[in-house]
Amino acid sequence: MNQNLNRNENHSSENQQQSSSQWSQIIGQVMEKLMGTNVSTTISFDNLEVDVPKAQGPGGRDLGGAKWTVNGKIIWTSEGHKTTG
Repeated sequence: MNQNLNRNENHSSENQQQSSSQWSQIIGQVMEKLMGTNVSTTISFDNLEVDVPKAQGPGGRDLGGAKWTVNGKIIWTSEGHKTTG
């Protein structure tokens, strides 16, 4: 039974990582499309949880990890400018 629980936990973790990766790709594509255009975008978050994985720095020093909770909004504005050349 323990093995089944471990498999389910691993599967759930893989699904979350895959979902996070898909979201980051989608957001990246949207931002890429909007850059250089005259647009302002607001994204609101309510209890968005971001898991920052543990990392190692120079010399193998453990930098630790974190879990961030975001409540609020991010606003980004981009402007297109004509250049001569």
